[in-house]
Amino acid sequence: MWILKSYENSLPGNYVYTQTIGIRHTFPSGPVIEELVKLVSAFRIANNLPRASLAETLEDVDTYQCAVQNNNPDYCRDCEGCFEQARSSHRFFAAPCSSCGTPVKTN
Repeated sequence: MWILKSYENSLPGNYVYTQTIGIRHTFPSGPVIEELVKLVSAFRIANNLPRASLAETLEDVDTYQCAVQNNNPDYCRDCEGCFEQARSSHRFFAAPCSSCGTPVKTN
């Protein structure tokens, strides 16, 4: 799976996303991936579409960027299992409750 190397800098043309499963919708492009992820997640939740959590949406938006960039190695890298690793560090991925271990939702 090809994913972005970093979220620190915008891509040429900013971050873009078109929802194709369920209801087709093209979202406005923007320089901050987290803002786009929040919009897509809210759209999915409002329309009862799958993969609506912030974590799932981030994964979809991230991999979509690489598809749009034709997996350009300047911006993307091939990495199996990277989202499993990222769930422990990115702010969109919730850490478990420190006292009971239950996953805490972020949206």
